[in-house]
Amino acid sequence: MSKLRELVAWELQENWAFPVLELILAIAIIQVLPIVTFSRSDPDLLNDVSSPFWSSMVFVFAISVAIVFGRSFGEGVEKRKLVVLLCYPVSRVQVFAAKFLANLLTTLAVFGSVLLVAGALLFMFEPSIPWYIHYSGVWMTYQSIAPVIWILMFLSLFLVVFFASSLMTFLTLLVKRFGLSVLIFLIYVFGMEYWTGTVSIRVPEAYLSLDLGPRSIVTYLSAWYYNTLSPGGWWTGEFDLFLTAFCYLLMGGVVFLLASFVLMWRIDLD
Repeated sequence: MSKLRELVAWELQENWAFPVLELILAIAIIQVLPIVTFSRSDPDLLNDVSSPFWSSMVFVFAISVAIVFGRSFGEGVEKRKLVVLLCYPVSRVQVFAAKFLANLLTTLAVFGSVLLVAGALLFMFEPSIPWYIHYSGVWMTYQSIAPVIWILMFLSLFLVVFFASSLMTFLTLLVKRFGLSVLIFLIYVFGMEYWTGTVSIRVPEAYLSLDLGPRSIVTYLSAWYYNTLSPGGWWTGEFDLFLTAFCYLLMGGVVFLLASFVLMWRIDLD
């Protein structure tokens, strides 16, 4: 464990040094400021707070993950940093775990802190403030659901970052090039965003997206929570859309992570 901690500390110092952390944090804060500004007078929580957050942050998620994980693994192979690192008494498993965990947790901390600040500014953690939710043409008031929706947004944030991080790690180790892996990753992410935007939102394929996918997870689980606390509740979410998004992000992330581990174990660094 001591070696793993040392590797994590080294990775953080190497990959998140100025100005990487500061730039990502600043851009993320700038992206959520309009949501905070315009949502204070608008009570429609899901449509005017949750949805704009995902649509505005997809670009920031993609660029941040591409740069951070591309530098960590891609430049590690290209510049033979991994070869030098493995000259020390550490295994490939330890190096892979340290790099992936350090970058994943730091990325989550950055975007999670932005989400936390936005929630605090919007009083999302204050259950005594009434929030109105517009759903299927009906307005409803439910005071204690606002903090729950924000918690579900943190869950969705983890799934999005985990999926994107695993995918980028896999591509970087597969092609062994920083620039090429970033290009392939961005083409895939934005290509999927474009394609899912061309199909009907009523079909599950539309939720293979880093925008609509997290939205459907938040909406469905919020509906489940509301109906659990309100017997006979009428607010419903569509399970197939939720399941598509949830499985795509979680299972896709797991598959790409395992594939990345296999590549790291067998990769020829010479």
